[in-house]
This record gives sequence, C-alpha cells and structure tokens, in this order.
Amino acid sequence: MTAETILAANGKNSLTVTDGIIESSWAPGSFVDIADARDALKATAAITGSGRMPMLSVMTDVEISAAARYEFAKSSDVLAIAVLGSSAVDRVIAAATSRDTDYPHEFFTSRAEALAWLRGFLEDSDGPEIGGLAAGNPAPGYSDAANR
Repeated sequence: MTAETILAANGKNSLTVTDGIIESSWAPGSFVDIADARDALKATAAITGSGRMPMLSVMTDVEISAAARYEFAKSSDVLAIAVLGSSAVDRVIAAATSRDTDYPHEFFTSRAEALAWLRGFLEDSDGPEIGGLAAGNPAPGYSDAANR
C-alpha cells in the first residue's frame, strides 16, 4: 500500500506517514509564514487524531518567520521532532524553533540517524492508537482546498 500524501501551506509542505512516523517535507527555498505554519499544524492534527506521533521534519534551505517558529513550538500533536537539514543555517533555524517546545527536538544531517532516534519514541510510547494516515486512511477533517 502506498502512503497517502497530504499537501499543506499552498503545496509548500507535504505530509506522509510511514511506520508510525509523520514525515513533513518543506519545499527547498520556501518561506514559511504563520499562515503556512497554522495550515501545516492543522494537517498534522488531522493525521494524529487525538494522539501524538513522532515527526521527521525535512527543512533543507527553508526560511521560517519568527511567528511561524513560535506557532510550530506550540504543537501538541507531536511526540518528538527530528529536523533533517544539511547546513549550518538549517541547524540555526532548527535551534531557534526548538526554544519553546514541550517535546524533544533534535537536528540531524543523517536521515537514518533521525529515524532511529524517532523510532525510540515509538517503542517508549504507550499513548493512544495512532490514527489517520498511519492506518492508511485519509486524514479526517483536513482539506487543503482553501489553500489551492
């Protein structure tokens, strides 16, 4: 079965779920403002339902406004976030985003290491069942139609 992809933030962000981990990929060169952040968080909430899931956030060459960073930090739908980037600039942006989070947040340049770190949270989690795309179902209650 192929994982379903949800597009958010006017197509700048794509979200899929594989093996219980959300992958949130931002288009390289994107500027993420607060409206984009809110839309991405809405899509994440639709995927997780009433639970929380670990997330791999691919943010290579992405600029995030201060307001969007603050909005992302308020997320209550993620168990942990591994930010995957490739440069010192990506690392600085990830560090700025992690300041106000209530969940573990780490920066990686290796996809394999990031996923291994996130899998540790799946093994430790006794939380509610993961819903939405994790089970191969469409994300209930989310539509990017307003953003097209």
